[in-house]
Amino acid sequence: MRYYELLYVVQPTFSDEELKGVMEEVAGYITREGGEILKNELWQKRNLAYPIKKFKQGYYILVHFRAEPPVPKKVEEKLRIKESVLRFIITNMLKKDIAHYTKAQEKQDGNSE
Repeated sequence: MRYYELLYVVQPTFSDEELKGVMEEVAGYITREGGEILKNELWQKRNLAYPIKKFKQGYYILVHFRAEPPVPKKVEEKLRIKESVLRFIITNMLKKDIAHYTKAQEKQDGNSE
C-alpha cells in the first residue's frame, strides 16, 4: 500500500452539518475502494487565489490515506463530478509524513502484543 495526500476545496456556502457530510462522503469513496483513512482534517475557510465558479472563498480539507495504486484514480473520477468540490489534488505523501505514520503504526502494533 502507498501513502497519499488529498487536498480539496469545498464551496463556502455550506453549513457545518453539510460540510461534515461532504467530508464523510469523500472518506467513504476511499474506504469503499479498500483504502484506509489516516487523517481527515478540516482546515478553515480561506480566500482563493482566484475566483472558482464565482466563489472567492472555500473550505480547505486535508485527507491522508493509505491505498493501493489504482484507488486515487477512482477517487479523482468521483470528485470530478461532485459539484460541491471546487478543486482537488491527490499527491504521494512526503517521506517525513510517511515516517510519522509508520512509527505510530509500529507503536500501535507493539501495544497490541
